[in-house]
Amino acid sequence: MTKKSKQMEQEILELKKVVEKLSKGGVEEVHEDAGVSTMLKYMLEERERTNKMLKGITERLRKLESDLTEMEAPEERAPEFPVGNKEVPISALDSKILEFAQTKGMVCADDLQKEMNYKGRNAACARLNRLHRGGLLERYQLGHKVYFKYDAGKTTNTLIISPPQ
Repeated sequence: MTKKSKQMEQEILELKKVVEKLSKGGVEEVHEDAGVSTMLKYMLEERERTNKMLKGITERLRKLESDLTEMEAPEERAPEFPVGNKEVPISALDSKILEFAQTKGMVCADDLQKEMNYKGRNAACARLNRLHRGGLLERYQLGHKVYFKYDAGKTTNTLIISPPQ
């Protein structure tokens, strides 16, 4: 054993003796040794600081957790197009997409990309998802692809208005 490890063992033994005296009620004897009492006081103060720090961290973690659950929870949003009202104005392009979905039955972004001559799928996905959020298209996930279907039965009391072409 090295000199430092022997010294540490002796200090640990002294601390154990002090703790035993404290547990037996020998507070007066402990106060006589000023070094040990100073060390105990320092340890208690340090423990209080650590507890305050941990309390602050715990509060921050709880706040972050609540913020995350709020962000992850699906919000009840109103549809973009007020379905159920008598009229729903949509753009000419959206009306073409609805006609294409009606004639084809079910469409995916790839089909719409080819039909509308889009360079990428993102524009087609965005249009289809917007019509779905508006309640005009139904969405179905089949494997890795997402298909959209126009259901005329769901929009029977809705008049879809598109601008003149």
